[in-house]
Amino acid sequence: MKKLFVNGYLWYIRTLAKIQLHKINPIIVGIGGASGKSSLTSLASLVLSQKYKVKQGKGKNSETGIPLNILDLDIDDYSISNWIKILFQAPLKLLTNFEKYDIFVVEMGIDSPNPPKNMSYLLQLIQPRIGVLTNILLEHSVYFDSLAKSENPNDRKSEILNKIADQEKLLLKAVPESGRAIVNLDDPYIESTLPLRAKTLTVSAIDTQADFYIKNTEITDESFEVKFVFLKENYVIKVNNPLPQYYSYIFIFAIAIAFSNEINIRDSISQIENNFSLPPGRFSVFKGIKNSMIFDSSYNSSLEAAVGALEVVKKIGNSKRKVGVIGDMRELGTISEVQHKLLAKSILKNLDYAVLFGPQMRNYVAPILEKENFDFIAFENYKDLKTELPDLVKRGDLVIVKGSQNTIYLERAVEILLADKSDREKLARRGKYWDQVRQKST
Repeated sequence: MKKLFVNGYLWYIRTLAKIQLHKINPIIVGIGGASGKSSLTSLASLVLSQKYKVKQGKGKNSETGIPLNILDLDIDDYSISNWIKILFQAPLKLLTNFEKYDIFVVEMGIDSPNPPKNMSYLLQLIQPRIGVLTNILLEHSVYFDSLAKSENPNDRKSEILNKIADQEKLLLKAVPESGRAIVNLDDPYIESTLPLRAKTLTVSAIDTQADFYIKNTEITDESFEVKFVFLKENYVIKVNNPLPQYYSYIFIFAIAIAFSNEINIRDSISQIENNFSLPPGRFSVFKGIKNSMIFDSSYNSSLEAAVGALEVVKKIGNSKRKVGVIGDMRELGTISEVQHKLLAKSILKNLDYAVLFGPQMRNYVAPILEKENFDFIAFENYKDLKTELPDLVKRGDLVIVKGSQNTIYLERAVEILLADKSDREKLARRGKYWDQVRQKST
């Protein structure tokens, strides 16, 4: 009975959202992939807004989040009473909301191979005219675990990645002939989608024949610079914020999206350089206690994203002590041990001191650090972390905070370390609902 109700409810809000989209008839930019979706959605919306009226998904990337965003409905919490309220609000919005916009930039997140949390389901609502996949990684791989047959960890990893890719690639395959697919040639799982029925723009930091060739990326403690070539002309983007290497792709994807909507490359660069900002928890920089510098990458975590963040701290750290407040990477299933052990190697290579949080960091990372006589401390619960963390940071430290969402929520650690407590409003997961979720998490 419950399953029937849920499926009926999803059909209801999806149908109303489809009618709303039909009323507005915008160009839809669909953004998928394992990591970088929110950053790209934000950046693409920024660049497109110089010429068009843009509606941005703003992190609403699920089977419920996308239709509610289309209908301009917010849900305070996920209680039954609020879902009932949505039942009545949704048709009223459909009848009264005629606000026009030219382009809808929507993040399309998948958690599972099965509906309603897969790409096939989202494509019943979203028909993208422009499609982008950032990358294919092992995020949410626990939900694909049952599809892997091998007992060998490496073979199992490959099987799971292929199953994730099968779902993600449906986004690019759904783009019509008249549309545009932006293809990351450096990700073999995405490159394998070629040829596509849609026109393509290719992006690469390896293949000089790509439409957008990323020549070089420079990272300092004050800036991030990307040099690239498009149509045999050289371009440079520079923003006043250090960022992980993979952001070079995010910048180029956003420029390619804008170009696909007839926006000049140099105009896009100017818009980025003058107005760039990061979504909360995606490598924002804050002043910390004891004159420390905090790199807040607490929104979520995967191996590749965590390694990229640690490498930035190493690169710009110079003589400063480099500290990581590192939480579990969740939802990895049977390959969690392998992924966490690889993260341990990156901690050894890039940091001077580590504060570990969560059972998987304790079980898989701590033994490796201990064996190498690396300086670290591990916490099993947030209460102890909260009490001791301020004393673990020394004057002038560079501190990177990175962890998954599920029960980890390391924006709490960032908040503890902020020099200016008013900056807490700039952190990830704000609002009454998330306050309640964090209080339940130990």
